[in-house]
Amino acid sequence: MARRAAEAKRFFQEYEGYDKDQVLAEVAFVLPEALQDDEHRGWPTREMLEACGAKILRWETPRVIELDGMRWTEGMLEHQILQVTDDQFERRGRGRPNRTGRSSTS
Repeated sequence: MARRAAEAKRFFQEYEGYDKDQVLAEVAFVLPEALQDDEHRGWPTREMLEACGAKILRWETPRVIELDGMRWTEGMLEHQILQVTDDQFERRGRGRPNRTGRSSTS
């Protein structure tokens, strides 16, 4: 969570290690005044999203929320990596430790 798109972009660049030309950010919604402090900057918690009126459709990766009729998803790349990892574990008879569903290519 950030106050402005540029601040969100900087946070993501620093946190994830991307170059500035690799990151786009936009303002999705405004936080309630009580959550607009330094303590609430960064990745949003479930409580923060719910305080903004978000409906949590899926909390585990990839996280999906709905807010004001729009759906937002995060963690798609992480989910794909976990899924490929689980596919490899399963091929070796070691189950799916990340509990992802089977990919269409497995």
